[in-house]
Amino acid sequence: MNLSWVGRKVAVLGTGKTGASLLDAVLASGAEISVWDTRADLDLPSWQRRYPGVRFHFGPMEPAALLTQDLVLCSPGISPLTPAIARARHAGIPVWGDVELFAQHAQAPIIAITGSNGKSTVTTLVGKIMQAAGRRVAVGGNLGTPALELLPKAGEAEAELYVLELSSFQLEYSQSLRPKAAVILNITPDHLDWHGDFAAYVAAKWRIAQRMGLGDFLLLHADDPVLREVPALCPDLAVEFFGQGQATELRQGILMVAGEPLLPAAQLSMAGRHNQENALAAARLARQLGAPDAAIIQTLREFVGLPHRLQWVAKVHGVDYYDDSKATNVGASLRAIASLPAPLVLILGGDAKGADLQPLQAVCAGQRAAVLLGKDEERLAEILDGILPLHRTGRQGMTEVVRQAANLAQPGDRVLLSPACASLDMFVDYQDRGRQFAAAVARLAEGSL
Repeated sequence: MNLSWVGRKVAVLGTGKTGASLLDAVLASGAEISVWDTRADLDLPSWQRRYPGVRFHFGPMEPAALLTQDLVLCSPGISPLTPAIARARHAGIPVWGDVELFAQHAQAPIIAITGSNGKSTVTTLVGKIMQAAGRRVAVGGNLGTPALELLPKAGEAEAELYVLELSSFQLEYSQSLRPKAAVILNITPDHLDWHGDFAAYVAAKWRIAQRMGLGDFLLLHADDPVLREVPALCPDLAVEFFGQGQATELRQGILMVAGEPLLPAAQLSMAGRHNQENALAAARLARQLGAPDAAIIQTLREFVGLPHRLQWVAKVHGVDYYDDSKATNVGASLRAIASLPAPLVLILGGDAKGADLQPLQAVCAGQRAAVLLGKDEERLAEILDGILPLHRTGRQGMTEVVRQAANLAQPGDRVLLSPACASLDMFVDYQDRGRQFAAAVARLAEGSL
């Protein structure tokens, strides 16, 4: 990446994986670079040795901290409601994320995938299908490799196609992105604490299409009431729908693309109705990109799904255990619960991020029981009281959660970890939560729990 920002003051916010990619991208630009992170316990001498000449500020940010900057490059986890960012934006200082910088420099077509749920699975599937079709593809963004690290380095050939998973956080800080094709899988309330309200969250998701136009392709879920409003907002776009009753649909156990049968749903290796819809979206998008049906079918048959997404863990004493730790919002859990036969012992709880938990009532009715944990355990208990038997575990940890779930389950039942909440109140991340669940199930099987 060739940047020339000599003499400009550039602030990089965040020192995680994406923040580090932003810093590496601007090091040779000639800018006066400062790095900010609200965590005061970071190893400052280590960062100073690694990046001499860069100024580091670790700890709380004053609201006026960024007002002397010419440009702010922001990691996606940092909310626009943060006072320092809000004041910088109000002052007219550009606030960009890694996807904005990527979009300004990528030369190959960009395929962009977003949604409250399913975007990692669809991104992975589209990447694998296009690779099977013989295309040189770079896959990343919110999933795996940060977007900026996908760009070619000196002497390298650029990918023929970029397939990016994009979160609402990344889209919030993006202005120049114009995908050649994009899909919005669904929009259900999530990250309301970060965006402020549902309208702001929806607006961020719609940024994926705001610069798309003639010759570009947008795919939407037909059953999502929010997405049904999009065509009127994008009159120049080729907009198609996938889902029940549309040109791309699931009919009598057959995956249909553009009204034509593709393959029996039973041949998918991924579990759950929601994964059938993910497969439909990936197939329609890949076909739009020119992938032959043979590559699509082969990939859909072979792909077993991503870790912590309705992943079967083990059968112990006649009970099947499923890890759906990636279900960090209510919409994801609703899909997972609907995908497995009742009765289920549900494991719910964590940080609900300000979301409405009321929709869980309907899907919990008739289930065996629910084991609750974490920060919003009390809110869940109030909503589910009288709906099904409840057992609270607070913050005792996953060992106690699995022990209680095993006590409540009967042979033939399924125990489903699909928390409907974020994990950071008790775990490092959702992967850590899923790993701890699987480890506790393994101890249960060994008789050592």
